[in-house]
Amino acid sequence: MSEYQYYEFQAMDRPLSAGDQAALRAISSRARITAASFTNHYEWGDLKASPTEMMGRWFDLQVYMAFWSIRSFMVRLPRRLFDIELIQPYAVDWTLRAEQKGDGIVLAFTADDLEIDGEDDGSGWMAALAPLRAQLLEGDLRCLYLGWLLAVQRGEVDEDDAEAPRPPGLSRLDGALRAFADYVQLDQDLLAAAAAGDEQPSDPLTDEVLGAFIRALPAAEKDELLTRLACGDGATVPAELRRRCRKALTGTSGPPRPARRVGDLLSAAEAHAEERRRIEAERAAAERVRRERAEAETRSRRLDALATRVESAWRKVEDLIEAKRAAEYEEAVSLLLDLRALAQRDGRNEDFRTRIARLSARHARKRTLIDRLDQTGLLR
Repeated sequence: MSEYQYYEFQAMDRPLSAGDQAALRAISSRARITAASFTNHYEWGDLKASPTEMMGRWFDLQVYMAFWSIRSFMVRLPRRLFDIELIQPYAVDWTLRAEQKGDGIVLAFTADDLEIDGEDDGSGWMAALAPLRAQLLEGDLRCLYLGWLLAVQRGEVDEDDAEAPRPPGLSRLDGALRAFADYVQLDQDLLAAAAAGDEQPSDPLTDEVLGAFIRALPAAEKDELLTRLACGDGATVPAELRRRCRKALTGTSGPPRPARRVGDLLSAAEAHAEERRRIEAERAAAERVRRERAEAETRSRRLDALATRVESAWRKVEDLIEAKRAAEYEEAVSLLLDLRALAQRDGRNEDFRTRIARLSARHARKRTLIDRLDQTGLLR
């Protein structure tokens, strides 16, 4: 599996025509091709095309992972709906790149030196990450910030640089953003430090706010949007409306928060990690005490019950030994350990030592049993 690579492409805004699918089939005879996707994996060889060119021509999303510790995620955004200037503050040469392809912008997020799970074949990530495209189209830039934060984690951003524009809502990541953080293995302490002081614990773009915004649109504009929907050109209309509403809300959210230095962000992440480790250690210690207390109570109840049948317990030990089987030997040793603990508790150590010495003398030729008694300290 060391050569394993997984490619998955998804078309969102329009289906692939028969000609498109034929062109894709020329790239790979083994790939699974549908009107909306191209999926293939390689255990030798590689994709016979440029993923970026495929994105520019046919697709809106791509997931790639290789078992030499690389994962990438690409998103294509229509240029008429997304301003490439929004990407510039977050772009870093390797981790987050943007390239114009035709009438689209292709974003590429890349992470390497990852700990790849050998059981993960890559097939589950597209469904988890796909909602990020709609979020970007509606003006939610948290995905870009997480990409920049990954570059900080990788040491690609100078510690004296200012923080990239911090979008609101970092303290309330949804499923897709959390999946992205997991996909690129973003450090959770760094993410927590970045989210500190987030002033927007809930999304202001509620259904009620969006409804009010749409009701206020001019009738001619509503007609134009409905016409696009009816003509099959409405895949991006929901994101467009949400982006415009979100932009209108931005003007009421007050001045932007001051940027932090990257070095300060890293220091805050380390402080968060130390505090997290301290809390985890305290929880582990408390759990250990709780578990030991529960085990001691269980053992005490077991010894109380054993105290009412000491003689029958010694007879059972003899019966188990006579079976001359490993499983019965183990059961006999376990019962003897309880008898010793009971003797220690009740101040009858001498009685136990006498009886165990007699038992070992009677069965001295059973070397497996004697060795087991010695290993558990019953003969000492």
